[in-house]
Amino acid sequence: MRPLFAIAVGLVVGLSAALAAPGKEKDDKDDIKKLAGDWTVASWKQGGGELGQEQVESARWTVKGDKYTFEMDGNTEEGTIKLDPSKKVPTIDLTITAGNDKGKEQPGIYKIDGDTITFCFARPGGTDRPKDFTSTEDDSNILIVMKRKKEK
Repeated sequence: MRPLFAIAVGLVVGLSAALAAPGKEKDDKDDIKKLAGDWTVASWKQGGGELGQEQVESARWTVKGDKYTFEMDGNTEEGTIKLDPSKKVPTIDLTITAGNDKGKEQPGIYKIDGDTITFCFARPGGTDRPKDFTSTEDDSNILIVMKRKKEK
């Protein structure tokens, strides 16, 4: 009797995992769809300090599919986005394919609230993913709040 119970439990666990996997892909796609479009920077903290207003106003982020373009101060960065919304704090990983940090990875976390996105990233090339949405003098985290660009 016990072997049958073990097999039944194994089947239930296996089926649950198989059925959960497509949902994760759906969540990934849902969040990437929410990121699609043009964004402006509302605030930017780095190492505990605020980025200058001119720099903030010059920054633009555009997402199409899993690709992004980031522009600031005449510099352009491009790359790909990988999301994992199944984590307690959803994670984002940027792979930078063009620009000053080409070839570097940038791990982070994110939250989406309607037309506002909050990111907290390690510096490009960093390996320690931020644990919360803070940027202090003791870390090199980049805390960015973006707003969806309004259509004119």
